[in-house]
Amino acid sequence: MARSIASWKYEVAKEMGIPLLSLEAREWALLLLNADGQSPVKGEECFHTTFSMMAVPPFSFKPLLLSFFSPELYSAIKGLVSEGLVRVVNEGKAGADYKLFRLSEKGIVEAARLADRVKSSWVSIGEVIFREGSKVLGEIEALKKTYNGKNISEWLDLVLKKIDSQDNILEKFFSESEIEFLRGIYRSFKSKHSDFLTSLTKL
Repeated sequence: MARSIASWKYEVAKEMGIPLLSLEAREWALLLLNADGQSPVKGEECFHTTFSMMAVPPFSFKPLLLSFFSPELYSAIKGLVSEGLVRVVNEGKAGADYKLFRLSEKGIVEAARLADRVKSSWVSIGEVIFREGSKVLGEIEALKKTYNGKNISEWLDLVLKKIDSQDNILEKFFSESEIEFLRGIYRSFKSKHSDFLTSLTKL
């Protein structure tokens, strides 16, 4: 279950009368599964891409070739499945397309209780960030509705198109010099292989 943090943040929040929670990776995953009417998460990568798109990601992510990856979140998802809180169903031809992650009956009860607790509290994210629980739930809901079901090629296309915008999510994961280097590579690649980039969303 969600636990209050034993640190200076908890002491400050206690003095201000603010109920403060620090969520574990499994609890973040449960909140995503509970969002949008408890609709199933389509593909394990959706957990990683969705949380990486948060204004303040609750995990440390490492960039892989086609996506971002959180070892902590990966282990948490495996744990929820082994606990019987989440069921995994293969979707597509011979289960080759993607997996659906759905809350079990036991998972529905735990996720609903967690969401109610988060809604009436403030959530600690990272070292110094506090956010109203209701706003955290709202952001997770909106992100799930936006990105759940999008395949990696669609998500990658979205990220690449934002590399020259002010809403560049890569700034959360790379230094300024790294982004400048990636921007140069992307512009060069785009000018020579625009047909390939266009085909990404059709995969």
